[in-house]
Amino acid sequence: MEIGWPELTISPDDEAVAGLKREWAWLTPEPWQPLMFSVLGDVFLERKPDGVFWLNTGTGEMTRIADDAERFRVALATDLVDSWFLPPLVARLYEAGKIPAPGECYSYAIFPAFAEGTYEVENLTVVPTKEHFEFSGHLHADLCGVADGQQVRMVYDAAP
Repeated sequence: MEIGWPELTISPDDEAVAGLKREWAWLTPEPWQPLMFSVLGDVFLERKPDGVFWLNTGTGEMTRIADDAERFRVALATDLVDSWFLPPLVARLYEAGKIPAPGECYSYAIFPAFAEGTYEVENLTVVPTKEHFEFSGHLHADLCGVADGQQVRMVYDAAP
């Protein structure tokens, strides 16, 4: 299957974006403007005058990737897309029948922030985008300050 931008990106609704901004405020204080959302639940955002950043919701990292939105658009025509959007993985997810509907994205059974978390079909599932943004932000806020390699035990109650 050929994977293109319609399969690699999502358009979350206002409620999902509000959840993203609320739960990730500890790492991405406003003001910022979302430029693009990946189907893997990552966000590409612009913070003027600082530049464009990739918020990797799987690892909880925010990386500066371009000076401005125009340079980001230019970068979208390069091999960087393979690192940011993982088209081969998305193709395998589609082949496995894991196809997100509008308002959904992929999320992790075990987030890649953990040693056991992988970018593999078996570790990803389709969830509501709002749920992914909120849970991932909450999870990574809890992990903030934990040293690499340190063992942690996290227990979350399911929402009512």
